[in-house]
Amino acid sequence: MPDFTGKALNSFTSVLLRHGLPGVLLGFAFLSLPATFVLLKPSLQPALADPSTYLLGGCLIFGAMFGYQFVRERSLDARQMGWALYLLGVAAWEEWVFRIALPSWLTDIGLDFRTAVVASNLVFGLMHYFTLRWKWQWCLLAFLGGVGLSRNYMMFGDFLLIVAIHWIATYINTPRYPGQSRA
Repeated sequence: MPDFTGKALNSFTSVLLRHGLPGVLLGFAFLSLPATFVLLKPSLQPALADPSTYLLGGCLIFGAMFGYQFVRERSLDARQMGWALYLLGVAAWEEWVFRIALPSWLTDIGLDFRTAVVASNLVFGLMHYFTLRWKWQWCLLAFLGGVGLSRNYMMFGDFLLIVAIHWIATYINTPRYPGQSRA
């Protein structure tokens, strides 16, 4: 389906340039701010305390994606597994920006915490409209999912947990790399 520029997002390159690159740049911008960078270490503390559990969990998630692809296609496709790893990267930077860095920055400039979380997730939903040209209903679901992930982060303070949840949800939503025909 064409986006608002008239170009279809039907290749990995188009998705990377329209969604991945802006997100990575935004993520690095927030990492450069000392106030937000300080938040990264405590959010990784659960994983630093028990790295083998997190490594095993990540391998199990990736293995399940690998198994799903094998059952569905009766073959293994390196591009498909590369897509799963790309979705992991997207989950990591989106969680960093929209669940940790942006809400923190918004509270630092004077918004109350709840308003900052809602505003951050509103930007998250809108970003999917403008970069991926999702229908508004899917953007609303991205907003609501983001609010849920924000709540999860506030309850547990575990960055890699919310990345894993996001990674799984994104893979379920988009299990095929762009341009691949439906099975």
